Amino acid sequence: CVVCHLPSRDPHLTECCGHIICKSCVDQIKASRYNACPMCRKVKKFQTVSNKQIDREVKSLLVYCTNKEKGCEWQGELNYINNHLGNSDGCQFEEVKCSNECGKMIERRYLTSHVETECPRRKVNCQYCHDGGEHEFIEGQHKEECPKLPLACPNKCEVGTVPREDMEAHRKECQLEIINCSSDCGKKLERRHLCSHVETECPRRKVNCQYCHDRGEHEFIEGQHKEECPKLPLACPNKCEVGTVPREDMEAHRKECPLEMIQCDYHNVGCEVRMARKD
Repeated sequence: CVVCHLPSRDPHLTECCGHIICKSCVDQIKASRYNACPMCRKVKKFQTVSNKQIDREVKSLLVYCTNKEKGCEWQGELNYINNHLGNSDGCQFEEVKCSNECGKMIERRYLTSHVETECPRRKVNCQYCHDGGEHEFIEGQHKEECPKLPLACPNKCEVGTVPREDMEAHRKECQLEIINCSSDCGKKLERRHLCSHVETECPRRKVNCQYCHDRGEHEFIEGQHKEECPKLPLACPNKCEVGTVPREDMEAHRKECPLEMIQCDYHNVGCEVRMARKD
């Protein structure tokens, strides 16, 4: 072809000067503004006629496969090269589009392997819930939502992994989950320590006063209640041999305590001496 300088495909002869031009080259020239014979440059809107003899001669030329440098050993008439390149059992070195339409161009010999093991659009099943879909979707969006996907317990408990759909229930039982004290004392602790805390440590646990047996929260019993408990043993301020006396009996005890400091029986007539009752 006098235009593309390649073996002419569908060769045509110019009527004005008899040169060979590919039909596709003719169409390009006529579609341009120039629209004149590319050789004699004199005839505008030049005409051409198909030349079947030259077409047969060109198509009978022996050629190598266009993928010869890649390793293809095919050679044959030019007429058959399209079949060689286009058929699925033809040239294994020809780059073809992925049949899953992932957009990748790949040599035909690698197509099966690509489609089955590499293509992001190959069909696969989720290994956990067995839902089907494209590999890219299953490994991406689906994996973020799969109810059967094993997730590590965030508390790193001995269970190890739990299906996503069971995680909420697991965390309600996990012994390493941090929870609030059930008595609302404000403390956060691992569930495994809750019973011990509620029974022996929580300031709001229910206890009985060991003296009067009134019941209340530990913090109250050991605080305000202790300041008022009528049965609380108090040390005699005189350190007498009695030792301790219930708060409710202290006033009566001091009226009898032999070490209580009292006034002389004659204080009303002027005696100012104070002494222990026993004296």
